[in-house]
Amino acid sequence: MRIIVPVKSFDMAKRRLASVLSEAERRELARIMLIDLLGMLGQVANAAGVLVISREPAAEALAAAHGAEFIPEQGQGLCAAVMQGAQYVAARGEPSMLMIPSDVPLASAAEIDRLILSHPAAPAVSIVSDLEGVGTNAIACSPPDFMPFLFGARSFAAHCQQAEARGARVNTLRLSGLSLDIDTPEDLRRLLTYETETETLAFLCDHAVAPRLVPRHSVQRVNATH
Repeated sequence: MRIIVPVKSFDMAKRRLASVLSEAERRELARIMLIDLLGMLGQVANAAGVLVISREPAAEALAAAHGAEFIPEQGQGLCAAVMQGAQYVAARGEPSMLMIPSDVPLASAAEIDRLILSHPAAPAVSIVSDLEGVGTNAIACSPPDFMPFLFGARSFAAHCQQAEARGARVNTLRLSGLSLDIDTPEDLRRLLTYETETETLAFLCDHAVAPRLVPRHSVQRVNATH
């Protein structure tokens, strides 16, 4: 199964973290999370290679450094990027694909192998939800371009419904590492409760991000009258 990794331009990445990270830090976080992901994907036993899709020049260099294929993103948005990758893979006669986002630093090779090995015979769709069970954090399709992708609000249910409507076998999984994607300060708080040897956690520790995530409480002063 070919793994597709869509990568947003690092300059545009992680804007919802602007309250705790500077623009330069957000760009570096996006870069480091991609490094962690590509390094981990190289250990997935059942992957038939990795395809990175992006407009980000640094992503092309990182893909080459990790032995991944790279194609320039042509459309706009995540749905278009994943479909571009799915069509690229299908045109080369490959039977299936698995989309993994670049911002899941706790994802493991064991989880991804589990997902690949549990994927049913075509036509089939396997889906991993986010922590809330609302978003889609990974999706596998056989054939690769079996259906349109519906990333956005409540995409997990939308993908399941779309797959069922098209007659696919639907396989849903909850995988703890893949379920945590980094978009908000609360996601960073969750990530920092784990002890894993990743460049992402090292970066957050080196830049003393944890103290920035402590909630600040305002105290209303009451003037006493005498």
